[in-house]
Amino acid sequence: MKVIHVVESFAAGVLHFVVQLTHAMPDAEHIVIHGERPDTPPCYAALFPAGVTLIPWQHVTRDIAPVHDSLALYYLMRLLKQQTGDVIHLHSSKAGFLGRLAIGLLRLPARVIYTPHGAAFLRQDVSPAKQALFIWLEKFGHWCSGQVIACSASEAASFQTSGIPAAYISNGIRCETTVTQRPDTAANGLCRIVLVGRISQQKNPALFNDIAQAFVEQPTVRFIWIGDGELRHLLTSPNIECTGWIEPAEVATHLQQADIYLSTSLWEGLPLSALQAMCQRLPLVLSECTGHVDIVQAGVNGYLFQQIDGAVSAIQTLVADQTLRERLGDASRELLEQQFTVQRMVESYQSVYQK
Repeated sequence: MKVIHVVESFAAGVLHFVVQLTHAMPDAEHIVIHGERPDTPPCYAALFPAGVTLIPWQHVTRDIAPVHDSLALYYLMRLLKQQTGDVIHLHSSKAGFLGRLAIGLLRLPARVIYTPHGAAFLRQDVSPAKQALFIWLEKFGHWCSGQVIACSASEAASFQTSGIPAAYISNGIRCETTVTQRPDTAANGLCRIVLVGRISQQKNPALFNDIAQAFVEQPTVRFIWIGDGELRHLLTSPNIECTGWIEPAEVATHLQQADIYLSTSLWEGLPLSALQAMCQRLPLVLSECTGHVDIVQAGVNGYLFQQIDGAVSAIQTLVADQTLRERLGDASRELLEQQFTVQRMVESYQSVYQK
C-alpha cells in the first residue's frame, strides 16, 4: 500500500503523529508532502524511518493568505500529479482544505482521509465571523472530496454539530519508559506541575500564569512549562520555570519527576502531550474543551475546569493528598492502556485505509 501524507503544520503534535504512523506501518510505502513552521525541528528527517520520502511543500502557510494559498495549491497539484497513491491522508485544517480542493480538481482515484488535529473553526482566538468562514471552508472541502476522521470523539462531534459528517479514531501513543512510583512530595519538598506544548494562544499561557500566581505564597509548589513560543513573555509568575524546546527524552524525564499535569488550552484535537502524561501516571487537571473531555473522567483520573477557581481548587486538593495523586495517576495509565495506545490507533487507520 502506498500512502501519501499531506501536512502543513509540520511541528509539535501533528509531526509526532505522522512520525508514529509511519513507524507503526512499516509494510506501507509512505510519502510525506510537508510545509515548515518556525518550530519545525531542524533535523526532522531523522525522526522518520528509513524509506519514507519527504517532499517540501512550497508557499503553504498556517493563516489564510490568498496569494500564498493559490501558489501552495498550484505546487500541491503538481506534486500530487507526480505521485500515485492508494491513500491520501491530509493532516490539519490548511492541508485538509487545499488537499481536498486539489484532489477534487485533479479527480484523483485515491481514497482520501482528512484528520484535522484541532479544527480551525474551534479556535477561540478569532472572531465569530472567522469561525463561520472556517466552517464554510470545511463544508466546501468536504464537498470536494474525502472523509473526515477526527482524532477524538469530541472533535468529531464538533464537525457533526456543524453539519459535516465525521468519524473518529482516537490518538494514541507508544508508552514505553514509565515511572513506577511517583516522587514523594513530603520527602523532596516540592510538588511539580507541568505543561508540555508551544507557548501560543491556543495553550492560553495567560491563564497558566494566573493559576501559578495563585500559588506564589506556597514555595513548595512549582510550575514548569516544557516548550517555547511567541507568547513566552506572558509567563511572568516567579514560580514558573520555562524549559524551552528540549529533546523527547528530556520531556519524559520531566514528566517522570512531576506530580500533576495541567493544561489550560482553549481548544484541542486530542493532545499527545496529555497522553504522555497519562503514560507517566500523572493525574490530569485540564480545561474543559474539545479533546480534553475525551481523556478525563472527573474524580477518576483527574479534573476538568472551566474557570481559574476550578483549576486552583483541583490543584490544591491534589497537592495536599499524595495518595489521591497516586490513585488518579494509576487510573490515567489504565485509561491510556485501554483506549489510547498507538497499536489501537494504527489498526484503526489500517482498516480505514484498506476499505
